[in-house]
Amino acid sequence: MESTDLMKKINSFALRSFRDNADRDYIHARMAYRAQLYPQCFWSSLHALEKYAKCILILTRTERVRIKKNNFDDVGHEVLKSLKMLESSLDIMLSQQTVDFLKRLENGARFRYLEVSWHSESAELTILDRAVWELRRYCNSGLYCYENSPEVKLLDNVKELLQDIENVTVENTHIAGGRLEAILKQPKSPAKKELVWKNLYFSNSKRKTVWLESNLMAENSSLFLYPEIIDELTKYTRIPKEIVNAYKNG
Repeated sequence: MESTDLMKKINSFALRSFRDNADRDYIHARMAYRAQLYPQCFWSSLHALEKYAKCILILTRTERVRIKKNNFDDVGHEVLKSLKMLESSLDIMLSQQTVDFLKRLENGARFRYLEVSWHSESAELTILDRAVWELRRYCNSGLYCYENSPEVKLLDNVKELLQDIENVTVENTHIAGGRLEAILKQPKSPAKKELVWKNLYFSNSKRKTVWLESNLMAENSSLFLYPEIIDELTKYTRIPKEIVNAYKNG
């Protein structure tokens, strides 16, 4: 069993290295979306959600030995794989919309150099905001009981609060000591302007709706446009084998 001092230091590492950095990535993703830099928005979104998930792995003391036993040695940028590791110890409630969004982000991360075409969907900023809200709530060391570590469990009085993924309240959203919460308290923070812009989940206002322009955008891969260049191109850069086969056999 961990000493209180060791427990606090490990939790501090999880919160500062992962949750707080994820908060920065989240705001960065919102900034990119606002500038219509959608690939950059998706990449920062994935970074944020990945770090939130890894923060939870540490807060719940999910050991690497257990990860390897379940063939999860390399989670990389795969958020859903991290969450799969937690199933036996923590019931994280995610909407189907968030799960589908994570799948899109993870699939896009496999092809970062426009090897495949991409598109953005309407109102994806609100989908990102909800995904962050659903997952980030668990990045709070105050939710867990460490008396029997490494068997860390949610405190009984917070389970029902976290299982409600339809009603956004201060109690099931705000985290004491969180970076987003600190930014919300700083009227002159440049980051606050980007955080609260049309945000239903992290804001000082009590708005119930937001209006977003329908900024649908797409871009075709050069390989889609000119599949005949693949053999020559592989002399100069790495093209994933599955991409080469798909274009050749498609």
